[in-house]
Amino acid sequence: MHIEAYKTNVKTKKDASLLVALLQFVISDCIINFDKKGQENILKIKTNRDIKEMVYGVFSKQGFHCQII
Repeated sequence: MHIEAYKTNVKTKKDASLLVALLQFVISDCIINFDKKGQENILKIKTNRDIKEMVYGVFSKQGFHCQII
């Protein structure tokens, strides 16, 4: 497994929880969590495969932005 990290524009715990739930539905074989780093919310996903496009899709459908770092 490797870890993918994404810089996001998510501001609230409620939005973070919603996005984690949606991502776990779409990508059920991954471990997903948000890390609060100062002003930034960093999404970290432990995965065995390329999931970047699925993550971008979920974020954009919900009106959020993320970028892999």
